[in-house]
Amino acid sequence: MATTRIMPMHINQGKTIAQCMKARVDYVKNPDKTEDGSLISTFACTAQSADHEFVMARNEYISFTGKRRKDEVIAYQLRQSFKPGEVTPEEANRIGYELASRLLGGEHAFLVATHTDRHHIHNHIVFCATTLDCKRKYQNRWNSSRLVAEISDQLCREHHLSVVQHPQNRTVSYNEWQGEDAGLSHRDHLRMILDAALRMQPDGFDALMQLIEEAGCRIKRGAHISMKPPGGQRFIRLESLGAEYSEATLRSAIDGQHVHIPRIPRGDYTAIQIRRLIDIEAKLREGKGRGFQIWAERNNIDAVAQSVIFLKEHQIGSIEELQAELQSLRAERNNLHAAIRQSKSRMDEINHLRQAIRDYRRTKDVYRQYRESGWSSRFYSEHRDEIEAHKAAQAVYSSHEGQMPTLRELTAEYNALQAQRKRDYAALEELKPRITTLNHVKFNFDILLRDTLPEDRDLQIDEHTER
Repeated sequence: MATTRIMPMHINQGKTIAQCMKARVDYVKNPDKTEDGSLISTFACTAQSADHEFVMARNEYISFTGKRRKDEVIAYQLRQSFKPGEVTPEEANRIGYELASRLLGGEHAFLVATHTDRHHIHNHIVFCATTLDCKRKYQNRWNSSRLVAEISDQLCREHHLSVVQHPQNRTVSYNEWQGEDAGLSHRDHLRMILDAALRMQPDGFDALMQLIEEAGCRIKRGAHISMKPPGGQRFIRLESLGAEYSEATLRSAIDGQHVHIPRIPRGDYTAIQIRRLIDIEAKLREGKGRGFQIWAERNNIDAVAQSVIFLKEHQIGSIEELQAELQSLRAERNNLHAAIRQSKSRMDEINHLRQAIRDYRRTKDVYRQYRESGWSSRFYSEHRDEIEAHKAAQAVYSSHEGQMPTLRELTAEYNALQAQRKRDYAALEELKPRITTLNHVKFNFDILLRDTLPEDRDLQIDEHTER
């Protein structure tokens, strides 16, 4: 299931077209949102210079047609958001690329950036308003949004993804939109903490709040009680968790007047949520109370049970087999990382070569005039950027000793590397959750088999390695 939206991009007041374009494209290419730029694909432009190329196409259009508009659209952005848990980042990027290709018919340069910083994976597709021949502009008509949605739905069906049914009839809540495949939110984690605290049978509401605080939550009292779970960014009202978690219902459950029914059954926790054992003695030495001790003991019971069930389900019969499986997966992960780094390095080289070819073609006439002027200093000052760009391109040509590949050959190699890199990332994404789960299981059994816990420093190094 994917939702779409098309938005025209205008020139902001007080800024040049180049500044506006760079700001929009830089946001889309944010490495923190696109896994260091690995989730970016392009057509008829490069990710490094897409904003510059879009501006040049627009200027060429004005030069060719003489048309200027006060409310000019310089580019368009498409947003395509997918149902959480239904698509991988790499597949989402491929779908976004195909959406732009079918919509634009190869007439406009575009960039597709897949963002993974939200719970739902989504694409930002920025395409140049000017056609590749610089003679026309994209016509954003009244039915363009419907056309984008139809193409997106068709692609979802082709990739065996769900499709929004009758979207015009009614709106749905975010939780309904996520469906059964949604991951656990901060509200879910808060509900789980409350469920576990209630299982300890606190003797009053204040005792329940103390257990919640000892579990790492922050509590804000007022007209309404709000809590911030560990790792959360904001406080959440109890009433917003559902009727079972309102203050009145929780008080009734503690007094024995109501049977608490958890929102998330414990059997629904996924394998990736296997808990790690807690060093209870160390925590007690730090000043934790009796409530935390009971909490931690229950946590450790659950962690061991989950670990044993996981090993049985995956036919791992011994610690040695677990260690061998981990080593095999880590070696596979390291090989994939090496292949991805090698592909990226070569793709960067290709981009450098392609830019040199473009710069050479773009500036050769200016450089010829500069030479014919007798290397005039005045001519140089007027065309400094073009002349220096030509010199840099000449240096690249010289370094290849006349064996410079063609632009077509470089583009073909780049596309092949990009496709292989996407396949490697898809394989890596499949490995990550299994390695993390096996690490948790191994950690738990290491604790059970040893008298002492490893140093915190070792745990931090191990966790860092898996990221």
